[in-house]
Amino acid sequence: MHRGWIKLYRCLLDDPIWQCSRPEQKVILITLLLMANHREKKWQWHGKPYICRPGQIITSLASIQAKCGKPISIRNIRTALKRFERLGFLTNQSTPHNRLITICQWDTYQNTIDSDDKPTDSSLPENRQTPDNRLTPNKNDKNEEKGKKGNGPLPLSFEQMDIQRAEVATQIAAGAFLSQ
Repeated sequence: MHRGWIKLYRCLLDDPIWQCSRPEQKVILITLLLMANHREKKWQWHGKPYICRPGQIITSLASIQAKCGKPISIRNIRTALKRFERLGFLTNQSTPHNRLITICQWDTYQNTIDSDDKPTDSSLPENRQTPDNRLTPNKNDKNEEKGKKGNGPLPLSFEQMDIQRAEVATQIAAGAFLSQ
């Protein structure tokens, strides 16, 4: 689980979940994204075998605290989890020993379908930069031009992601209400 990487879109900076979060909550948010499974994994949950899906974590508050680092307290983590759940970013089911956290819209954040289907090409392009050329530090302008020309799908806007999160939160709340 400590190998690989996650996608972190710059548009997160404009999302209310980021803008209205305290620094501790931002650390917890990124840590949860890093801890989430990127593929199915077998675990034990409630004493039974459980297949943990991509975007899910079976963990504990102490484990999250250890991964976040020293200044983050258990109280910070509890507060952040409640806030993120209220905003529809995640669901959180706990037991006395551990908890199952599910990142809602994991596929939206990580776009795992597109990245797994692309063939890997290890050959270097003919027009690559030579060592004496200046490197381009930021390709944001190029990426925006590609999106305008229709050369591939654009990531969802924050408004669209907020709508999806709200829909997921509503479905979860309705399911909890109906199961009572």
